[in-house]
Amino acid sequence: MFLEEFNKKESVVFINLVQLLANTDEILAENEKNLIADYMKELLLTNENIKSLSFQESISELKASTGRIKNIIYFELVGVAISDGSYDSKEIDFLNKLACEFNISKDKQQDFLDYFKKVKDAYDITCVDYKSKIESLKKLALSLL
Repeated sequence: MFLEEFNKKESVVFINLVQLLANTDEILAENEKNLIADYMKELLLTNENIKSLSFQESISELKASTGRIKNIIYFELVGVAISDGSYDSKEIDFLNKLACEFNISKDKQQDFLDYFKKVKDAYDITCVDYKSKIESLKKLALSLL
């Protein structure tokens, strides 16, 4: 939703973090592969643009990034973690470690998780006025970042 705010380096680091998170369970599911491909397309990246970075290398690359960029990365990764319907302990550990590195408070972490629960609820409910729900969710996401 906010990926257009990344510069090229932040985009590459983001893809690395997505890949690291997706591989925490040591199984790269088909939906995770598709999600990574979608992110790369949106960020105008190719496999040739991506160099593999460890978690700590990724964090180091983001030292100069703004708090907003770090919030966007964390926000998007929460969405990735719950995209398959499960939120396992390895993903939680990864996100907690990232939140600590980015100085994201427990309250902010909970706000992000609550946002994605609202998104799920909005998509689970069939309603005539879905466009206003989507717009409302976008405004909420913007206010969280």
